Amino acid sequence: MNSSKTILLECENISKQYGFFFALNKISFILDENSILGVIGANGAGKTTLIRILSGLTSPTSGTIAIKGRNYKTDTKRIKQIIGTITDKSFLYEELTIYENLKFYSKLYSMYNKNEFKEKIEHYAKKFNLSDWIFEPISNLSTGMKQKVEIIRSLIHNPSILLLDEPFSGLDFTTIKLLIKILTELKEKENLTLIIATHKIEVVQEISDTILILKKGKISKFAPKNEIDISKIESYF
Repeated sequence: MNSSKTILLECENISKQYGFFFALNKISFILDENSILGVIGANGAGKTTLIRILSGLTSPTSGTIAIKGRNYKTDTKRIKQIIGTITDKSFLYEELTIYENLKFYSKLYSMYNKNEFKEKIEHYAKKFNLSDWIFEPISNLSTGMKQKVEIIRSLIHNPSILLLDEPFSGLDFTTIKLLIKILTELKEKENLTLIIATHKIEVVQEISDTILILKKGKISKFAPKNEIDISKIESYF
């Protein structure tokens, strides 16, 4: 990793325990800003648990997390303002239109500037090829289109870091390629840091700067992409 970059995220000894079972066991890593971290591993390795903890949806049993130097335990509200999250469960209201959903979430983050909101909607609708669908109910959209709206929802409040849990699940090849392009552009043009948990090794290979491999709740490998032999990556699972 480039040592001249600013550290955005620090995880130290993060554990999540359910009885005698550790979903995560003493996870520690540092992530630079304006980078993409791919998190991979077999089913049950702890990918979703890590995303949920980083997003504040689940509390760790032990350990500390700092984002932009702020401790998650003491500055939770402020940290959540700079995080965008996409999980395996939709946050969209099916009966509302794309516009209505995004308006709702913009107000949730105290965005009351109508001109700013309008500009954002136009910008992202064009970027995601959704301009002709902006007033359609979510229920009328394809799976790929819904996922695009989820990403826009997660970006509406200008986060510094975007957390995505299996964002390519259920999508066809063409939509996956489009989302990879969009996510890469978010990093390069909008200075976002992304953490993407996925089982798709080929996507991690294409999009990530750094790869974190989990095995039974522990870090099996954490290194820049160019230091990992992708052809042998499953040996770490």
